[in-house]
Amino acid sequence: MATIKDVAKKAGVSISTASYALNDIPNVHPLTKKKILDAAKELAYTPHFSARHLKTKKTNNIGVFIYGFSGPVFSDILEGIRQTLQANKLNIIVSSGLSSHSLLKEKQVDGAIIFDANIDNDIVDQISSKGMPIIVLDRDYHSTHVYQHSIDNEYLVETFMDDIITSHKYQSYGFISGPMDSYNAVKRYEGFKKALKKHHIPQHALYHGDFTIDGGFKIGQQFKYEQNKPEFVFCANDETAIGFMQAIKEHHFSIPNDVSIAGFDNFYMTQFTQPKITTIGIDHIEWGHQVARKIIQLLDGQTLPKKESPQAEFFWRETCK
Repeated sequence: MATIKDVAKKAGVSISTASYALNDIPNVHPLTKKKILDAAKELAYTPHFSARHLKTKKTNNIGVFIYGFSGPVFSDILEGIRQTLQANKLNIIVSSGLSSHSLLKEKQVDGAIIFDANIDNDIVDQISSKGMPIIVLDRDYHSTHVYQHSIDNEYLVETFMDDIITSHKYQSYGFISGPMDSYNAVKRYEGFKKALKKHHIPQHALYHGDFTIDGGFKIGQQFKYEQNKPEFVFCANDETAIGFMQAIKEHHFSIPNDVSIAGFDNFYMTQFTQPKITTIGIDHIEWGHQVARKIIQLLDGQTLPKKESPQAEFFWRETCK
């Protein structure tokens, strides 16, 4: 196996010059760099990761830590992050579970994007105190090297429900939650309750979901047995809304005449259901772009706002009267 010494000898340069060129450090003449890269290619030289890391103090890796891989939201955010990082010659390492802790503690990444409530604040504190820039998408956080880039769930749902309550005059309301250990689910429910309280609506129905189509469907199957069915049901995400709507349609409920429904995310399928689903929309791919650009700017030493949110839009479709 060829070594960097072999590459330097073949290119007729010092080992340090070869190292600079192979690690893309910009103090090597372009013609010399080309000669070194050609020699490395001819010798099939592969730089050893650990040695390169020690030399440059950088991995060119960005860690994206998520709690699961299912559902359209994660895939769209990851795609946006991937596109921007790769365009800037950075690698994306996606991890979940215990491996995330190892990647962070061993500093195998230069920066971290965290969308995983299982990585608790103590670990985030420990890593960020060493100077690694971290962006969290799933919690409120205040620390020197930690930045928050999260959906303003509470404000969006409260504003949406203000419009629903003042414009549609429903007599009763229900909420289907996501997992109650989910930051987004909790904040969406808080916004829902704040709007009802503001309009002096004392009660509402609460159903415990799990952010899945199947979870929404199971709630919908039990809905027909409710004594006092709400006229309007807000679902904590669109997948829940799709499952819930399918189940109550099978029980011959008319939407929106018997029950009106809204969701959150603007998942692409909401435009193809019958009827089409009213929802609060986030462009998750663009959100991924924004987060990736921010981590790059932080690595460049730029001073940035500690807290930002992706833009959102209300999509009024056919499931509300």
